[in-house]
Amino acid sequence: MANNSNQLAQLIDDAPKEMTPAEDLWPEIARRLDAPTTAQPNQLWRPFALVSLLLLALLIGKPFLTPEIAAQNHDALLATLAVINTQHQQQVTELAQQATHVDWQISPYGQPVENGIKQLKDAAKQIYQNLQLNPTDKQLWQLWLWTQQREIELIKQGQNLPVIQHKAGEII
Repeated sequence: MANNSNQLAQLIDDAPKEMTPAEDLWPEIARRLDAPTTAQPNQLWRPFALVSLLLLALLIGKPFLTPEIAAQNHDALLATLAVINTQHQQQVTELAQQATHVDWQISPYGQPVENGIKQLKDAAKQIYQNLQLNPTDKQLWQLWLWTQQREIELIKQGQNLPVIQHKAGEII
């Protein structure tokens, strides 16, 4: 292996440091650079014809392809929308069942929490209806998911509110 390395090093040392062409090429290069570019008439129409054909094919083919693909995408998005809505309702129901064990509505802070939850539910319902009409709107998706998340967070916060216990026989 050392012998191969020595041979390689020797070949590298023996190789010429510069390569020069047999004749000077620069005058021919300069002449071509200075020459005016003239396109032949039969070469100009080809790129334009190709672009025109592609645009025509795109414009003609788009109406035939778009409705089917859009309908499939909308069906899939609507199915996903329904699944997410069902899962959210299940989470809210589970949290509501936990709330029956701790009566957080008695807390002095319970009413604002209840109002916030109601407002979030109303907003989520309106956004859901709009999403059913336009399931490809990403901003609506983000807003709808945010309202659902905030509703669950608010329910959990309400369950952690301090509860005021009234003593028996106390005058209200």
